[in-house]
Amino acid sequence: MSPGTLAANSTCTRRFSSYRWPLFLRKAALRPVPEHATVSEYAVDALEVELEACGEDLQEALDVGYRGLDRDQPSLADWLSEQVTLCHDEMVQSLGYFLVITVFMLFREAFPRRLTEVDEDALSMARNTLEVDEELRAHDPHEVLESDDVIGLTQPLVLDFIQHHIQEALEQTEGELDIEALDRLYRALLVEVIALSHAVASPSGVVGPPPDVLA
Repeated sequence: MSPGTLAANSTCTRRFSSYRWPLFLRKAALRPVPEHATVSEYAVDALEVELEACGEDLQEALDVGYRGLDRDQPSLADWLSEQVTLCHDEMVQSLGYFLVITVFMLFREAFPRRLTEVDEDALSMARNTLEVDEELRAHDPHEVLESDDVIGLTQPLVLDFIQHHIQEALEQTEGELDIEALDRLYRALLVEVIALSHAVASPSGVVGPPPDVLA
């Protein structure tokens, strides 16, 4: 679902928690997110309460969050900063700054001790798998799911959070956001979600998919 589609659909919020990978694994480049890496409703609620409590100090809280992102995820932070800068629309850049930080904060809230660093190789894999998955779906006339739908199947609350704030920004600006810039931002956020999802270690300390997924 592209930002253009979001702009045309004010009821974009979706819940996919009842779906499982066998429904769409027929053609997908994206690796499934293990259950131990799925962001919980508790984490989302906790972050939203924290943000609401900030009030006029929200900017300061975001600045602290960005320093955390830059410290803990330097490769990801640099790439996301570049993508936001390339969005030549000040309102989209402002939205991007908010979302790239709060998505990181969601994962940090959910997995304070199990979120590992996304290195350059992991970031490249996240970018490449999204691109390949998009190409697979674009060339299949029978494919009904888009790549963000697939991501939403195993990180539904994170996708809901992102799409809610994009929709809110579209409504507040009466659709005046640059859709091309918004699309760039949205894809960057999808890459962030993919990368962070696969950087969450299992309770036993294992990072990455099990061998049977890579086989």
